[in-house]
Amino acid sequence: MHKNADGTKGSLLSLTQSTDIYSDTSFNPHDDDSIERMTVLGLQLPNPYLIPNMQQAYLDLGYDPARATVTNLYVRFKPTVDQLASLDSIMDSQGYDLFDEPMDYQIISEGDYYQDPSIPDSLPTWQYAVVTPNFVPPSGIIYQVLAQIHIPPDDYTAIETEAENIAGGGGQQAPQRGGSVSPYVPQCGAGYHWDYTLLKCVPNNCPQGYHWDNGQAKCIPNTCPSGYYWDNTSNSCLPYNTNPPPPAPDAAIPAGYIKVNDTQLSATQTFQDGLPVRKARVVAKRWFKIQRVYTDDNGYFACTVRFKHKVKIITKFKNDDARIYGIRGVRLWQMIFPVKKVLGIYSGDKSNIQFIFNPTSSISSKGNRYWVAATTQNIVQEHKAYASQFGFSVAPDHLNIYLTNWGLTEGLSSTPLFHKRYGKDMPASFFNTFLVAAPTYVVAGGLAACAAIFARVNVDMAINYRTNINSFKSDWIKELIYHELSHASQYSKVGTNWYSQFVNAELAEIVKFPSGKYNPYGDGGSSNSPIIALGEGWAYHMGHYLADQRYGVNASCANEGQQYSYCPNPNDIPPLTKHPHIDVLEYFFPNYSSDNFRWIPKGLMEDLMDTGEPSYYTLVNDQVSGITISQLFAALQSDVTTVSQYKARLLQQLNANNTLTTNINNLFASYNY
Repeated sequence: MHKNADGTKGSLLSLTQSTDIYSDTSFNPHDDDSIERMTVLGLQLPNPYLIPNMQQAYLDLGYDPARATVTNLYVRFKPTVDQLASLDSIMDSQGYDLFDEPMDYQIISEGDYYQDPSIPDSLPTWQYAVVTPNFVPPSGIIYQVLAQIHIPPDDYTAIETEAENIAGGGGQQAPQRGGSVSPYVPQCGAGYHWDYTLLKCVPNNCPQGYHWDNGQAKCIPNTCPSGYYWDNTSNSCLPYNTNPPPPAPDAAIPAGYIKVNDTQLSATQTFQDGLPVRKARVVAKRWFKIQRVYTDDNGYFACTVRFKHKVKIITKFKNDDARIYGIRGVRLWQMIFPVKKVLGIYSGDKSNIQFIFNPTSSISSKGNRYWVAATTQNIVQEHKAYASQFGFSVAPDHLNIYLTNWGLTEGLSSTPLFHKRYGKDMPASFFNTFLVAAPTYVVAGGLAACAAIFARVNVDMAINYRTNINSFKSDWIKELIYHELSHASQYSKVGTNWYSQFVNAELAEIVKFPSGKYNPYGDGGSSNSPIIALGEGWAYHMGHYLADQRYGVNASCANEGQQYSYCPNPNDIPPLTKHPHIDVLEYFFPNYSSDNFRWIPKGLMEDLMDTGEPSYYTLVNDQVSGITISQLFAALQSDVTTVSQYKARLLQQLNANNTLTTNINNLFASYNY
């Protein structure tokens, strides 16, 4: 739902007003289902921004038509699948946004995508953009300049109105008169003169640049000195206007808030209206007028230019920190673009746009893809803040994060950093485990086509948000991604060689156990296990620890693998902390035989930090406390590849005395290290 500042639904032009590009009177994004709907276009419209139109518009309002210079080019590209990611990156780096629908067609119904009917669905459709005249197109990609256009300065929106009147055939040009009216000559209407032979008013029929002279009874040139123009009303030369005209009455600057519902916090008084979506790209668009801005930490965005009548507001989940993509079941090449959402088409005041992303009741819905993307957008920013607060490295920037609900096992996610590690190739085992586990998920194109698309992209992180709808909670999503971002933080610390060894170890275990109980870490008994135990031990700790920092007692129930689940229930026995994400770590049982991954020390780092251990339950000898996350992270170094080496490095850096050394050794021994 899109609303004006007064809370009413934004008005839309009717279909009969063909000069407007937005004519959808019932904007409905269908977010509750997974059906991808195509945008429906109407007629191609006369382009008011063409140079002759703009020249006439300036002249009609008393301005020098020479002002209508070429400010922009309206262009389009026809990339191959191999060229698409490169095109998007190149255009993005130069400040241009791509659009899949042409910009000079009436939009009857806003959909999820547009595909040119002349291009097969399996191939990328034309990509449209507005660029500056000095734009140099990427080599090798089919490129066309569709029009040279003029976009007036922001304080000349009245020129746009006049140009639209001219282009639409409804121009309200200055009334023309036939010069001074003699008392002996009947007065004729605008554009007519008295014909002495026919003795009636007849059309002037003068070509452009001429006017009818009653004295000479013929058309003569509108000859004016430099800096003047011919005014048909006064039948004389007048100086060009130099001050901006009053702004078009329907021109306004879009601004507002974009938020996301948090299933655990939005019901609290502080966050009852949702949490701000931070650093999201917001694109405002009408015709060829486009502006890109970003939300701030309050979810607030504000454009700096005026948009007439109606403006389309789009959110794209991309910034310098991360680009968030979503797997889709149709037109697979569209997955090469980050997730975007048309928030609405707004009119009127436009200064108090409000939009909130909400989860839906179906995991596979488009709405949930948008909701997870908005939540992920915030997680990246939160993790950066936690890195500064607790003293660990931030994840590298420009991460390519892919969201999917088609993975092998619910919640199974990974951070291979293929993109960061110099464009490493993605093996089929990774694709089939973390991104698309079964061909039945792919609606069109088949599993092979989907794999071919991903062979062209560099995935840094794969987040599988498939789970039981009752577990589909904000803290579950955040713990999942905090975990993966903590892997990325470790990469920032230890570098490519260590991290490649870690990723290759896990990929090897996936190949060994392509499905079943030992996927994705293995059985704990191979040469790959030591580095997996160390890397995952850190990430599991940080995922739950940071989730607790964010939610505390407001968290939903939490668990890990085959171990027990913990809920914020004060009556549980044994007595829990009431912090589910801490209880998962605190009550981790290293010798629980039903847990196939018990050899990963998920609770070890919490035990190094906390003030005690329920040893009667976990049988863990924990006499260690007070070690900080910064100290834990410092011992993760490029030459440390096992838990035992990590213990030795930690003792060395702590300069531990005999008692602390004994206690740390006992604690690690409880985890079988």
